[in-house]
Amino acid sequence: MNCWGKSVVERRYVVRMWVAAGLCITFSLVASLSFKLGHPHGVLAYLIAMLPALPIGGALVGTGVYLGEEKDEFQRNLLVQALLGGTGATLTALTAWGYVEDFAHAPHLDLVWVYPAFWLFAGISYAVVWRRYR
Repeated sequence: MNCWGKSVVERRYVVRMWVAAGLCITFSLVASLSFKLGHPHGVLAYLIAMLPALPIGGALVGTGVYLGEEKDEFQRNLLVQALLGGTGATLTALTAWGYVEDFAHAPHLDLVWVYPAFWLFAGISYAVVWRRYR
């Protein structure tokens, strides 16, 4: 799967992912400005703070929809392997960083970086898996 998508299903998936990314950025800006300018409190503060996570859920659902729509088993398998690689690398890297924080007093890693790290590792994993079959 390249960025443009070869099939209609792939193109829909890429569009869904770009929409989710755009909404995540937009909602992050809205939440940031809301707290900077409005200082919400109570339940409203929690709701606004969670707003940027909604598109992340949408992106994950979109990935599941793609896996259900994709008829090419090889393409599905590539993505599943990449997602597993991304999950494993994310869990390994962030757990290792947690130990470094605890034992070596490294700076704290903000949890908002977990999701971008997952997709970074999934992208690297996809490239490795794809090359293996070339």
